[in-house]
Amino acid sequence: MRVIGCSKGTHIAKDIARSLKLPYTSVETRFFPDGEIYVRIPIQIDEEDVVVVQSMAKRPNDLLMEFIFVLETLKDMGVKRIIGIIPYFPYARQDERFKPGEAISLNIVTHLLERLGLELVITVDMHLHRKELESLFKETEIINVSAMEDLAEYFLENYPSSDALVIAPDSEATQWAKVFASKLRLKYLVFYKERKGDENVSLKCHLDNNYVERAIVVDDIVSTGTTLEATANVLLEHGISELYAVFTHGILVPPAEHKLSKFKELISTDTVVNPYSRVRVGGLLAKTLVKYL
Repeated sequence: MRVIGCSKGTHIAKDIARSLKLPYTSVETRFFPDGEIYVRIPIQIDEEDVVVVQSMAKRPNDLLMEFIFVLETLKDMGVKRIIGIIPYFPYARQDERFKPGEAISLNIVTHLLERLGLELVITVDMHLHRKELESLFKETEIINVSAMEDLAEYFLENYPSSDALVIAPDSEATQWAKVFASKLRLKYLVFYKERKGDENVSLKCHLDNNYVERAIVVDDIVSTGTTLEATANVLLEHGISELYAVFTHGILVPPAEHKLSKFKELISTDTVVNPYSRVRVGGLLAKTLVKYL
């Protein structure tokens, strides 16, 4: 088996290859002046089994197309079995048709990947709203691992956690807040969010602050930062001034970092490389992949 790193998966792919003592190759990519992408696998692949790693945040269209080109090229080279590791899975948030004529982008991406012959997909803290993980593919197996325990362990080792309250900024974040709070032996509270637009949310909570000095807001994705900014404002209004934000995928579309300036610390993984990537997911993914060697 060989590990291949696409342009936004090289750091994770190298960690996986190092952990499992597997050979590693980087994909060569560049863009032509007209915006089309050039992809090349620079060596002859002799292995029948290959792992391809690509995280698809910020430029999902380009990165997905690169991934597709790599998969098709590997099949042309005689590879029989391909495992796709997609730490950040794109288009997962559009999993339902809300208005007539809308594309259900998650369905389209999963159908496309399945037709390309992936045997297994491994992802990290995939953003699932209304879909069950097992329903995403018909034949391709998918495994969704969570980085929350690793993030909690990092927080426990580096920051004060006594008398802290873990906050889920909306009901969808409950699953991550529960894991994080359990690891730190803390209580957690779920806020209720009403989204009025891409960058307009309102939050409600039942927070009786008689003892809380610090709060840890936990979520899977931070994109524009709007939800976490609103969460911080509510917590500050209740007299909780020491705020931390912990999240798996730090997309941080400007001006997200400005919106998050009320937090004392931001802590993220390297599924999407950002200035706050403190936890590497390569080891976590290697532990899952080793079962399929």
